[in-house]
Amino acid sequence: MTPDDSSPPGLDIAGLDGLDTPGALFLCGLRDKGVELAGIRAEHRALLDLICGLDLKPIPKVKSIPRWRQFVIQIGKGAHDARHEAIDLVTFIGRTASWTMNALMHPQCLRLAAISRHVAETGMHALPIIGVMAIMMAVVLGYQGVAQLRPYGGEEFTINLVAVSVLREMGVLITAIMVAGRSGSAFTAEIGVMQTREEVDALKVMGIEPMQVLVVPRIIALVITLPLLTFFADIMGLVGGAAISQFLLGVSPTQYLARLPQVVDGSDLFVGLFKAPIFAFFIAVVGCMHGLRVSGSAESVGRETTRAVVKSIFLVLALDAFFSILFEQLGI
Repeated sequence: MTPDDSSPPGLDIAGLDGLDTPGALFLCGLRDKGVELAGIRAEHRALLDLICGLDLKPIPKVKSIPRWRQFVIQIGKGAHDARHEAIDLVTFIGRTASWTMNALMHPQCLRLAAISRHVAETGMHALPIIGVMAIMMAVVLGYQGVAQLRPYGGEEFTINLVAVSVLREMGVLITAIMVAGRSGSAFTAEIGVMQTREEVDALKVMGIEPMQVLVVPRIIALVITLPLLTFFADIMGLVGGAAISQFLLGVSPTQYLARLPQVVDGSDLFVGLFKAPIFAFFIAVVGCMHGLRVSGSAESVGRETTRAVVKSIFLVLALDAFFSILFEQLGI
């Protein structure tokens, strides 16, 4: 700076080695405030003249949107997205059903090795967690049933509550939710990683339809697996009901087994097993659809996997509610 206070302030920048755009903006700001710049190098002068010659204007303030309007916009955007999601889902279900029926009508097109592998991964490897969940579910139902019925002297009806709930609703529902979180997410992640590595595009280049190779084996495998897992969960749930009945009610396993035919019948088992393949189809369809939606980044894989699990569980619960009302109206 100049030592003479009566003269305008100055700044010697002769020792400045390099100058970039932010630095030029800063120096132009000093010049506008009356600071004289001295010792400007020739290679810096062109940039300074260019930056100082710009007509800089402050960024306009963004107009705030009222909260009520933001709420209405979010509702509209949500409805728009839900409409497109429903259309995409129905379209993909149609494509999947077409390719699956074509594969079943032409068995030579079935990839038995892939189906076998997916059956093992989605079924056999899931038996421990499904069994534990079914037993714990029966224990919870038994405890809550006894707690609610004992004041009225009807705790012996806990066996009815546990057996019917497990066979008709809870067995298939808990199994479907576990499979959606375990196998449905795996379908999305596997196909999504193939998308990021451009393996799906490579299949198309080779003339191989990804629906036939990636989707159909998973659909068939899960439709086979989920009813078997549901039946296993029903058995384990009844075992858990027998254990809790003996612990809380003093009912021996022999007495428990003798009472089961009086409590449940074939229609209760049929209802649960009937819903299982339908749940499996939708879980597999949603998982594969979101896997094929992956755009090519790791973030996209995680986002689509989350969406697939949430959508699968929502569809399972919605379908279960629909079937509960339907079977009640039909008297089954």
